[in-house]
Amino acid sequence: MRVLSLLLCFGLAACVSIEGAADRPPPFSAAAAAPAAETYPIAVDLPAGTYRLDPRHASVLFRIRHQALAYFVARFDTKDAAFEFDPADPSRSRLTASVDAASVNTGLVNNRGERSFDRSIGRALGAERTPQISFVSTAIERTGAHAARVTGDLTMNGQTHPMTLEVTFAGASIDPLRGGAQVLGFAGHGEIDRTLWGVGAWRGLAGDEVQIVIEAELVRD
Repeated sequence: MRVLSLLLCFGLAACVSIEGAADRPPPFSAAAAAPAAETYPIAVDLPAGTYRLDPRHASVLFRIRHQALAYFVARFDTKDAAFEFDPADPSRSRLTASVDAASVNTGLVNNRGERSFDRSIGRALGAERTPQISFVSTAIERTGAHAARVTGDLTMNGQTHPMTLEVTFAGASIDPLRGGAQVLGFAGHGEIDRTLWGVGAWRGLAGDEVQIVIEAELVRD
């Protein structure tokens, strides 16, 4: 699983060459510099335990550059996650997450009203070989009072390689509409080279770098 903004710098468009326009903007504006580690405490005043994704309040988007022009954006409709949270030292916490590779939703249908393009993308992601794209954290590094860098193993299309997510803690609350449970909010983003996982479809039309943008609320068991 920080979407602070998806705005592109249109005002610079007239000042760059075609080569410059190929630079990849991040999926949100740059965050302020993280404070030095000694400026915030290690421990966090929140309950320990296992927090599970509320799929009604979560989104997993991906975007990929189309013909070195605009970004093409889609989402995964089926997702899951569990966060084993250690408030005494959040770096000892553990995140596991997954999306169904066949649950791609582009919002596009063919002239028969069918989501054939979504199915094609699912096949390209290796949905038949690996139905679930999964992420298991291997390290969590605090980078600020409300930010962390989460490194883990991403499995897709039958292959597993490391990837990194930049995560921002968005807030916490007790929600009476969810049984009075403790809820945590997070935002995150990362980027992968899809070819490392053997996903090479449409390389003449789309770039290799895929940006992943996540918003998630997790509810304590």
